[in-house]
Amino acid sequence: MTNLTNQTFLSEMETDIIGEVMNISMGAAATAMSTILDKKVSITTPRVETTKIENYSYSHLEPVLGVLIKYIEGIGGFNMLLLRVEDFKRILSHLLSMDYSEMEEFDEIGMSAICEIMNQMMGSAASALASFLGVKVNISPPEVIDTVDSSKVREQFTDEGGYIVSIRFDINIDGLVSSEFVSIMELHLAKEISAMSLGENQVIHEQEPIVKGEGYMVNDPVPTAPEPAPKQQVQAVPFTYPELTPNSPPEPKQSEGNLDLIMSVPVQITVELGKTKRKIKDIAEFAPGNIVELDRQAGD
Repeated sequence: MTNLTNQTFLSEMETDIIGEVMNISMGAAATAMSTILDKKVSITTPRVETTKIENYSYSHLEPVLGVLIKYIEGIGGFNMLLLRVEDFKRILSHLLSMDYSEMEEFDEIGMSAICEIMNQMMGSAASALASFLGVKVNISPPEVIDTVDSSKVREQFTDEGGYIVSIRFDINIDGLVSSEFVSIMELHLAKEISAMSLGENQVIHEQEPIVKGEGYMVNDPVPTAPEPAPKQQVQAVPFTYPELTPNSPPEPKQSEGNLDLIMSVPVQITVELGKTKRKIKDIAEFAPGNIVELDRQAGD
């Protein structure tokens, strides 16, 4: 296998591949956000660059919140999303039906809502990435971290060589947000995704010649697979159905014992009465005895 960390930068081809992959995955994330907010969400083509960790700065976005996503299956590593605090407040004020000017700090409900939004978005992004790479990709629940100090972001990335990959997007949420967000990725993760996109994870490279003693020896030839055994011919014999007569005895009834076995199998039944949409704020205020009016009945 090719060593994915033998360079401290992305080649031009790798940069284009990461841009295309992130465009697809973040496009799926934007669609998920559009469904949650019930608003049109659009993002621009990503801008990809490789930079040293100690030189990386996001002062043009501050203050920001960071969301850490770890890949636990399919690919290894993590990336981090950086979004403006102001943008998060506008999104939450819309979801919770609150005035934007009244949101000073994120309370427990606000942080839970942020985690749920990012969970839906990054889950969709991971599914799109899995479809593109042809492997199963799973992520851990998103973790919101304090990114007031940029040094805390740098501490998250310990990639060999001290380089990271920054992918910037412009985002527009109809009538709500017109801003920018950044996805920071480990260099080895970017190279792994690029290699998998090119199919290098399925390529078997030729081995180097083996030198023994003073002589020079090439590799032993690869043994060929044994020829399959000849197939045996099967002679088909037609089946003769017995003739049915009026006096034929009836088939025996199923025993009651077998019926008792079926009756003892637990069955879970779900009844859908209808559908409706509610704000997170309204759901949090629900109590036993509340009546919820349905927008449409089941089957409509």
